[in-house]
Amino acid sequence: MSLVPDVDRSAADGDRLAARCRELNLPLWRFGSAAELLREPQGPHDLLAFLHSPAVRAAIENAARSALTSEVGAESELFPGCHLIPLIDSEGSRRTGVSIGLVLGPGASNSADFVRLCTSAGLDPESFRAVLDAHLLRSDLASPRTAAALRWSHEDIARVRRDGRTLDQFSDKLLQAYEEINLLFRLARFLNCVSEPAELLRVFCNQLHQVLPFRWIAIRFDPQGTQVRELTDGLFTAGELPCPREQFAQLCSQTLGRFNGVQNWVRLLEPGADELAALAGADVLAEPVTHDGRVIAALLAGNKQGDDLQISSAETQFIDATAGFLGVFHENISRLAEQQAFFFGTVRALTASIDAKDRYTRGHSERVAVLAARAAAAIGLPRKTVEQYHIAGLVHDVGKIGIPEAVLTKTGRLTSEEFEHIKKHPETGYGILKDIPALTDVLPGVLHHHERWDGGGYPHKIAREDIPLIGRVLALADTFDAMSSNRSYRPAMPREQVIAEIRRCAGTQFDPALVPAFCGLDFSEFDRVLKQHQSAGAIAA
Repeated sequence: MSLVPDVDRSAADGDRLAARCRELNLPLWRFGSAAELLREPQGPHDLLAFLHSPAVRAAIENAARSALTSEVGAESELFPGCHLIPLIDSEGSRRTGVSIGLVLGPGASNSADFVRLCTSAGLDPESFRAVLDAHLLRSDLASPRTAAALRWSHEDIARVRRDGRTLDQFSDKLLQAYEEINLLFRLARFLNCVSEPAELLRVFCNQLHQVLPFRWIAIRFDPQGTQVRELTDGLFTAGELPCPREQFAQLCSQTLGRFNGVQNWVRLLEPGADELAALAGADVLAEPVTHDGRVIAALLAGNKQGDDLQISSAETQFIDATAGFLGVFHENISRLAEQQAFFFGTVRALTASIDAKDRYTRGHSERVAVLAARAAAAIGLPRKTVEQYHIAGLVHDVGKIGIPEAVLTKTGRLTSEEFEHIKKHPETGYGILKDIPALTDVLPGVLHHHERWDGGGYPHKIAREDIPLIGRVLALADTFDAMSSNRSYRPAMPREQVIAEIRRCAGTQFDPALVPAFCGLDFSEFDRVLKQHQSAGAIAA
């Protein structure tokens, strides 16, 4: 927007012109675009009674209407020798107002019209003639030269206004360009992050909306075009949508589907040709987001605001560049999703190798992962940490791969030597996983999930807060599942008995501060997974 509104600038121009006329003792009237009187002359003072009289005012208003409606806007006379100079204000081809300047030439006080106007104003013509004669220009050349100077002054002021507007527009465009370049730079750095893509895209939309002159910004992903789970039903918006969100999402999907597979994407959607643009009541800018040559999303901007409601080529180019960043972002998170899928596949393969050794503990690691993640969320740990606890549950028993099957599946009481074999599995698991960078944060859980709060656990017999929090949480989850499922040496315990045993061991085996939160968990997901394993025959009946 301009730094100085046009209304204020126009008023300031009128003030400048009036000030110049006062210095030259030239009366000046100013009118708006409908010939409404905005300003009457403030001098010369000894002529004001005449200049403000109804008859003179009516004649000046007629001159103003004529100047605003006629093609030329030519000069006229109030009476012989009294010249009216119209100074027309315009914006392009539109006339926005007019000023009427009055120039008194030689012999102006000798006409019958002068006498008539004096009489109508309640002035004595003979007495007022002496007053008027003091303001007459004495030369026949003075009047046209004064009129020309008045027009030049008006044109000079108008030129200054145009130059000021041009400078403001240039400043606006320069500032907008700076903000857009700065935003692109920030977005490029911002989208280098690949964690929590949904939250990143919400922030992305808000930042675009703050810089661009559109009422709303939206990103709509094609569920069939992306393999990123968080984006498969993704609609991210900022600003005031032109309709309810559900309807808006459907229209965006229709727009996206109509252009998918089309080489020449129509970027400017018009109300007469597109349902979304028709509902918005304005043009909508739609830019494809591509990955591997496929359209996987659309970046949309609609209902442009401001002085110029036409979508400019600069805005189209900016949205195009932004869509390019989104394409790179999607490529990065897709690659990460593939890596994570491969990683979790490897982790599950490790746990499956343990499960294959003992039919009584098949599915144990998956259920411990469910419980550990639920417990981590219940005590207020952040999402990323909750995911780490889930992974720790999956791999916590990987060290059992080094224990003989005869020991793992023994139905009777273990000998001291056999139990020593069992007690080695945390350190064995730690040794297997320690060189995998992605598992660094879960290693304390693998190593310490059999430590006890009272220091009687293994492998290091540490106690209380010296046991990492992840180890204390896994100890609860591991024991809960062990008691809740059938084992070679005993059947599963009822839920009430399991909870009672957990509470009884608070302060000895378990961290007493964690037990209430753990016992208050919703175990429905655990029960679902347990039933699934039982139905598949994964757990001995």
